[in-house]
Amino acid sequence: MKQRINKTDTRIQATAYGWTAILMGLPFLSFGGYFSLAGFGFIPLAGKANAPLWVIGCVGLAFFLAGAMVGINGVRGVYNQHRAKRVGALHIHEPWFQDYPWESTGIHDQASSRWLHSVLGTALLATFLAPFHWWGFLSDQGPFMVKAIVVIFDLVLVYALWRTLRQIVQFLKYGYSRLRFRRFPYHPGDELAVDFSPNRGVEVSATLRFVEECFERSGSGDDETVQQVSYSLHSEKKMIAPSPGAPSIPIVFQLPEDPAFVNGLSDTPVRYWELVLEADVPGIDFRTTFPLPVYAHQDISSAFGE
Repeated sequence: MKQRINKTDTRIQATAYGWTAILMGLPFLSFGGYFSLAGFGFIPLAGKANAPLWVIGCVGLAFFLAGAMVGINGVRGVYNQHRAKRVGALHIHEPWFQDYPWESTGIHDQASSRWLHSVLGTALLATFLAPFHWWGFLSDQGPFMVKAIVVIFDLVLVYALWRTLRQIVQFLKYGYSRLRFRRFPYHPGDELAVDFSPNRGVEVSATLRFVEECFERSGSGDDETVQQVSYSLHSEKKMIAPSPGAPSIPIVFQLPEDPAFVNGLSDTPVRYWELVLEADVPGIDFRTTFPLPVYAHQDISSAFGE
């Protein structure tokens, strides 16, 4: 059953953005770069300033960070598109290598990128709000409505800061995790057998799900908005008690035989299998996700560990 889900580790950026995103980001980078440098006193500001220079600098920095986020996703998309074409010539009978830069032995999680993305997003929100704080509370010109809206967004900023700090602490506490594939790739109907490490000695909740990510439009005309959404098309969950002292935790699921449930990480919409691992521990709970190499049968495939 198709069910909308909240995704922490999204994969749609891999190829959904490209040269269009890079070109869209350049004006923000140039505009934001100039006003941030001028506002913070590194270069002279052309014309008359109608607000304190630090406010102008924050406005510029907000534009610069927004442009950087769009541009980075664009560069990633272009790189992955070129990588897929280059790899395709070398792995004609192994399309999974074109779809994603897999390692046949296994995969590490995205432990560091989670908090890095949160830091960048929180910094963008903070710099965006700084001029409104000046307008609402320091300029003696801010109406009550502006003050009320700023306070509401401050609550959002506090939540973003809390979430970022939590992710940093989680990374410092758990570090990186790894999933070892017992075969590569997997196919519909196969037994999905993997090994998760390190074994932290606590019961783990393992959720296998097939995810679809896409952009959805709502409204019309000037009110039209585009939103990135994620859906679970298949999900199965089990609790796993690890063996004390074992270096890793064996995890086994049975993949459905539906031939439509195969990865398309470079397709539109993006579709892929993933494994979500969670554990309730004192303090900060553990959670991570791994994409899984599940593809249709080919004439030639590679396997190991059988």
